[in-house]
Amino acid sequence: MTLQVAVIGIDGSGKSTLAASLAVVLAGEHGLFAGSAVADEFWVRAPDTDLCGPTFHPQGYAIAARLERISRKFSRLVVDNRGLYPVAKVFQMLLQDNAAMKLSKRYAVDVMVSDGNLLLSGAGRAFNYRGPINDPPSADDVDHAFQHLLHGTRLGPETRRHLPDLKTADALSLVARLIRLQGIWIPDHALFLDLTPDAAAARVRERGTKVDRHENPVDLTTAREGYLRVLEVMKKNKGETSAHVIAVEALGPGGVLAAAAKALKPYLPEAKNAEARAGALHEAIGRRSMIARILTYRYLGRYLVRRFFEGAWREPLFPMSTPGRIFLRDGYSAGVMRLIYDQPARPSFLDGVFYGYPLHRAVRDRLGILERRIERELRRRLAGGAKVTIFTAPSGFAYDLMRPLKRLVESDPEVARRVVLVAADLDPSGQLEPELTAKAKEIGVRLEFLRGDLTGPALRGEGKRFGPFDLALFVGLSAWLPKPPMLEHLRWLRANLREDGLLVTDCFTPAAYATGGAAMGYKASYYPPVVMKALLDYCGFDGLAASVESGRDRINHVIVAPLLSGRT
Repeated sequence: MTLQVAVIGIDGSGKSTLAASLAVVLAGEHGLFAGSAVADEFWVRAPDTDLCGPTFHPQGYAIAARLERISRKFSRLVVDNRGLYPVAKVFQMLLQDNAAMKLSKRYAVDVMVSDGNLLLSGAGRAFNYRGPINDPPSADDVDHAFQHLLHGTRLGPETRRHLPDLKTADALSLVARLIRLQGIWIPDHALFLDLTPDAAAARVRERGTKVDRHENPVDLTTAREGYLRVLEVMKKNKGETSAHVIAVEALGPGGVLAAAAKALKPYLPEAKNAEARAGALHEAIGRRSMIARILTYRYLGRYLVRRFFEGAWREPLFPMSTPGRIFLRDGYSAGVMRLIYDQPARPSFLDGVFYGYPLHRAVRDRLGILERRIERELRRRLAGGAKVTIFTAPSGFAYDLMRPLKRLVESDPEVARRVVLVAADLDPSGQLEPELTAKAKEIGVRLEFLRGDLTGPALRGEGKRFGPFDLALFVGLSAWLPKPPMLEHLRWLRANLREDGLLVTDCFTPAAYATGGAAMGYKASYYPPVVMKALLDYCGFDGLAASVESGRDRINHVIVAPLLSGRT
């Protein structure tokens, strides 16, 4: 049985950010299978991997989710039409709630978090469009309307006089019952993000996007009053503890996340015995096992044929190229990443097929972004004569640091003695430590290499001896680590950075490659930049002040975040 949670609030309160990121926190902190329904993006997140996301649903999708995307596009087109928009928005919310139910069942979700709910959001916003402004309905009137739409109970004339015109809602309710759409229901819990209308209007303007007609202080005031009435109805139907009010004006995304998780904690179901994973980047796949996985409908039908022109056509050619064969043997090891970084200017056709794979282009673009951003930051810090301590894990061959350091030392040899580089990696082949040591000696910087699992207490205890750090790198692993150790590692980095320190990290969004990777046995988690920034904020970094830079394919995103200070 899925616990259904709706996030409600006026525009600008942060509903979509909370709904999307709360699912990650519930999976990472409580070991739950958590879903989110936000805009036209539906996610299902397990503690060690993501099962479903936008453009990524290797185990199938819900038709209602596809229809919801179409209906949302239409509602955006008519957002300024006072007559059409309410009808379009109600239909879109009906499909969103139906899809949330269908995906909850398909993936055995423990908790589904939705950005809004048809009944709650509809009742909260309805009076911006129709109904007696000077004679608003009571909570009882709204409750009678809910029972009417849920169960077909009759409404008395006095109740109808206080309510907006329900003809459209009646028609949709009837159609939903006839075709068994599961889109009209009251959630188990509601999180109301309370924000003053003036603050909400200011936030909307700061987004820099088109301001919708109803996003003004007067309409937002009416909507807030409507939501407060809805909370009373929520308590009447689901109990006094079902409605949770979070005052968000003084909170950042992380503070809102923490408050929401705390409010829901007493009501969360028990976690399933999910299979744990030790953070390995690649699941060893024998030749026979690989052939068995390729010759499946999941790979051939759902991925190769459907995503053929999005880069999937390249994968069958990987075994015919040297780097492709090494990749199939070692996965995304440090050696394979080196091949991608150091690829020749004019590779052979088959090698070029491997190097041109969208994901491989993305990580090479990432290296360019990292080198530029890190060199600029190191130059700024070293110019003042200070000592700079850097922590990087997993380090790989540390191209993102060694190249900028080499350029800085070439321009000013004196800075080398003021740099301490602490590099950590599993280094299963034993190749990284001697090579990094030789490079550091050539440049003239001090290197401390720590071999081991960065999520383990032994390595963290060893690393802490060299802190606090000016710069911490956590690049290339956020998608591969299970969610619990990822959140734990981010908090450890926060605790071991100087107050003026910076975190450099990255995140991936799913594209065609994600479906193929899942079919081949890879387990990964995907975080859009807005979600990753909220998670960083939750772990003690300033997500609102973090900067994001993406590569040409917008698959990989580099994020630079300072520490959180002076804000909850």
